[in-house]
Amino acid sequence: MKNLCSSLILCFVLPFSWVQGSQDKPHILFIAVDDLRPELGCYGVDRVSSPSINRLAEMGTLYENAYVQVPVCGASRASLMSGLYPTEKRFTWYGSRFDKPTVSKHNSQIRCTGAPEVPDIPDWFKQMGYKTFSMGKIYHYANDNESAWDLIDRVGYFRAYAKPENKGLNPPYESADVPDNRYPTGIMTDKIIEQIREAKGSDQPFFLTAGFSKPHLPFVAPQKYWDLYDADSLEMPHNYDFFPENAPDSARSTWGELRSYGGVPKSGPVPDVMAKKLIHGYLACVSYTDAMIGRLLDELEAQALLDNTIIVLWGDHGFQLGDHSLWCKHTLFKTSMHAPLIISAPGYGSGQRVQSLVEMVDIYPTLCELAGLELPSHVQGKSLVPTMENPKSIHKRAIFGRYHSGETVRTSNFQYSEWNHGGKMLYDHKKDPHEDINVVEDPRYAKVVEAMAQLLQNHRDKLAFDAGTSLEDLAEVENTPPQWNSSDFNQKGTRQPFATVGEAYQSYVNWRVTDLEKDSLYYQKVSGPEWLELTNAQYGRLNGTPSASDRGLNNFVISVSDGFNPPVEARMTLEVK
Repeated sequence: MKNLCSSLILCFVLPFSWVQGSQDKPHILFIAVDDLRPELGCYGVDRVSSPSINRLAEMGTLYENAYVQVPVCGASRASLMSGLYPTEKRFTWYGSRFDKPTVSKHNSQIRCTGAPEVPDIPDWFKQMGYKTFSMGKIYHYANDNESAWDLIDRVGYFRAYAKPENKGLNPPYESADVPDNRYPTGIMTDKIIEQIREAKGSDQPFFLTAGFSKPHLPFVAPQKYWDLYDADSLEMPHNYDFFPENAPDSARSTWGELRSYGGVPKSGPVPDVMAKKLIHGYLACVSYTDAMIGRLLDELEAQALLDNTIIVLWGDHGFQLGDHSLWCKHTLFKTSMHAPLIISAPGYGSGQRVQSLVEMVDIYPTLCELAGLELPSHVQGKSLVPTMENPKSIHKRAIFGRYHSGETVRTSNFQYSEWNHGGKMLYDHKKDPHEDINVVEDPRYAKVVEAMAQLLQNHRDKLAFDAGTSLEDLAEVENTPPQWNSSDFNQKGTRQPFATVGEAYQSYVNWRVTDLEKDSLYYQKVSGPEWLELTNAQYGRLNGTPSASDRGLNNFVISVSDGFNPPVEARMTLEVK
């Protein structure tokens, strides 16, 4: 009877403990902002009015050097949400999905895989007892991995105009004297506030997202946010009229996204008047979204949830506002890859700033650690919690990104990119923080280029290994065979240009070979007259004494091997006199 009672007690206590444990977990407000470059007051940009995001930065930790993995929304978001880096085949274009492969309807060569075999952030948190809300734009497609969400509400279309006349014209910007909730951004904020109020009385912790589509094109916002800025005082970027010196054409974008809007030239630059209007509209949209974020912070405070809520704000990529004579994103320049990241969490410091390099792929493991959850084994990012404990710590010394056939690696001082057809660029951020001069061909940076290229190769190999590629296959991919300076050579011009009958002869061939990886090399005589032997395989030393019957031209085949690749042969001709 005693054992039976104990069993009954366990049956009732365990479920209660699980619910109680769920209640004790922190809530999460996950704020995603489309096309938001770190042009904010808290990032030292005075011309932008962003008091609410500034407030959030004062509440937590701001990352000065946060970079995305892909400078386009669909792929960037899929990478962040999965905790996986993009590869040549995974998360490559704006239409990327997490839950299945995709292919462009305009170009069948543009395609990529997803990662449905692993749990994404909402799926994992849902498994751990969280209630998950997808509000606004989180994935590029609202129904991406829909089973991971308890609720999905995209809340309207990003090309929503308040003025009836603009619905057919599709201009790239609009200012209208309307209330905040006339546009989807304001409507979504109202709905999220209701979700916060409902979560207050719930027995589950919430994972609540706020996916703001502005400042994505078109730049539409209520007039009062346009009025925050003096249009006449807005300045163009200093490199508005030129593309980086010596940069490859691969680095360019056609900014077709902007050209799809009414009144925008289909080729060539936009008029200066339009350029200023675009900058004005972008800033107005930033301030509009900022105000909505302020409303969410106020509601968390009103519901006494602020002290038990992890808040993460991130941008899915940067945005060119005429920088490098470009618009939109879609490049490997800093202006496309650099994005804001701010994290506020209970029990951690406020008003902190981290200078170390971080990546958006690091958000997944960070949330798991902050929420006290086990980390899924597939995650490739690195938790940022140590930087929240010590903002001066070094998180990463190199970070990585890619776009289509281009790949990039960034260190504290340099950014290096290369494309699979041969284009390359290197920028020295100490001397050239705006990336105006490509120095990849400057001989003074040869060692830097070599080191940065090796970092990229190491990253590729690591991702291939994580995907199941064998070490043997990696060795074959990463190691190039040694190369003879000439595959058919003679000894003329050397210290012993010929051999003499009856006299000892000695020569070396190792100086005739180069090996990119500087592997240990081994030489072998493959064929040729017997009188000459290869007596030292490591140094390629040849010794022998010819007889009278060897007089004339003697042909030998010598091979060299690095231990990884098949031996490489060359023919040597030696005259015997």
